Amino acid sequence: MAFAKLVYEMAGHIADIANANDIEISGHSSGGRAWRRSRRVKIRPIKSAVTYAIAMHEIGHVLGEQRGRRVEKEVQAWDWAKAHAIIWTPRMEQTKRKCLQSYIRWAEHKQARCNRVFIEPHDAIYREC
Repeated sequence: MAFAKLVYEMAGHIADIANANDIEISGHSSGGRAWRRSRRVKIRPIKSAVTYAIAMHEIGHVLGEQRGRRVEKEVQAWDWAKAHAIIWTPRMEQTKRKCLQSYIRWAEHKQARCNRVFIEPHDAIYREC
């Protein structure tokens, strides 16, 4: 029963942040998306600590610092999520790291294809993952 109460609190926290900051929330079939300028996020329903962490991350794209390359923006959104979450579990941390590692792979792949620098080997994200 305690888990159900926590999930209810996490869902309420997301709704409270969205309402207080005029962020439109709509459903998404997997993961999430965020549009900073139009203050919109698409997220899955909050049913676990992981869906809560991803929702907080997407809101972090709207409310948090968003400077630098895409990978850096991902780190900043996760940092915002962790700093503003009502709870941060080991499973949430694992999800954060897994997501960041996927962005590292994306940046490395894009860098190889485009012959442009998308990520530096010394970037903080490498040290974090």
